[in-house]
Amino acid sequence: MIQVRSLRKSFGDNEVVRGVDLDVDRSKVKCIIGPSGSGKSTVLRCLNLLEQPTSGSITVEGEAILAKGVNVDRVRQKMGMVFQRFNLFPHLSVAENIMLAPTMVGGLSKGDARDRAHELLTRVGLAEKLDAAPGSLSGGQQQRVAIARALAMRPHVMLFDEPTSALDPEMVSEVLDVMAGLVAEGMTMVVVTHEMGFAREVADEVIFFDRGRIIEAAQPDQLFDSPREERTRTFLSKVLH
Repeated sequence: MIQVRSLRKSFGDNEVVRGVDLDVDRSKVKCIIGPSGSGKSTVLRCLNLLEQPTSGSITVEGEAILAKGVNVDRVRQKMGMVFQRFNLFPHLSVAENIMLAPTMVGGLSKGDARDRAHELLTRVGLAEKLDAAPGSLSGGQQQRVAIARALAMRPHVMLFDEPTSALDPEMVSEVLDVMAGLVAEGMTMVVVTHEMGFAREVADEVIFFDRGRIIEAAQPDQLFDSPREERTRTFLSKVLH
């Protein structure tokens, strides 16, 4: 479904992604782990062209999305993205936040978009918050709304950029539970995360990333229990307790 080859990204003289190859098959989950500042989030942002790669190729469902003339907005519609911060519009209700893209970009009527918003909020356990203000919600609830908003365009793949890192510890599980539900439904996902237990539980493959490169990629049990690379072992020894 997604094929990345020789991906590089530089900011000035600082090369933060250094020749990454990545394949994501339909209905599979890839979890990317690694130290802060290693380039994990930059890779994710390159996948839906929030960052323009310096070089390399990205193919999504057979389409080379870095080719000249590609409709970037159409590419992004295939990929829902959830960020560390919720980025909900505070002046809009929960429903209006979710309805915005389907009505403005997707051409849905407001009635149909509201029905879709209610359906998605039910899916993430927040049906009663349809007309609430985002500011009245907890951080975990706001992030669940952000997931619903990302699903509103019916994406083919979901990208998660450390979606629990801004949450208080007691709110983390409610977001991970929603993500696990998407996995159970067969959603294709690429997840940058510090939640090692979640990665072990849901990932088809875990990718350890450091200094702009993939150091090791393996099935969860292999990577967590018997990592091949010394750098992976060193990292895991510090984050697994």
